[in-house]
Amino acid sequence: MNAAVNTQLKRKHFSVAINWHEKPIEWHLEQYGSWLLLDDHYFSLGESSVLGHLIDTANGVVVDRRQRVAPLCKINDEHADAVADMLTHLMQNETTKTKKWMRIVIMFYVEFKSEETIAKKLGVSEFSVARDKMLGMVRLATKYQFKSLIIGA
Repeated sequence: MNAAVNTQLKRKHFSVAINWHEKPIEWHLEQYGSWLLLDDHYFSLGESSVLGHLIDTANGVVVDRRQRVAPLCKINDEHADAVADMLTHLMQNETTKTKKWMRIVIMFYVEFKSEETIAKKLGVSEFSVARDKMLGMVRLATKYQFKSLIIGA
């Protein structure tokens, strides 16, 4: 218990933990998705065990459902923690509509799903997915003053 408390006390607020202005927010989200795929971080995507994943792979069962190729991970654990904290903070403090937008942003940038797959999963049109993804990125970039490819800032 004390170790968990000490970790939380030493952890910086996500807004100052990393240099958000170095790269666009889209890069940070994709890097976080790549980080989740490394080693034991795979559990975060819903797999029950690494051994189960290896057995499924050996048996030809497709577990990895990404439709887009993840970039090579270039971030460390502290960077990933900052992105996770930012996403958690956003999902806890926003309106229902903004949470819907952010869910699509996370599915696209962090889980590497295609717009077509997201549309089928949510039962909406691809246009709605593209629109909500853009609105989510604009909200994210303007709320925290992040550099973004969508708004060109």
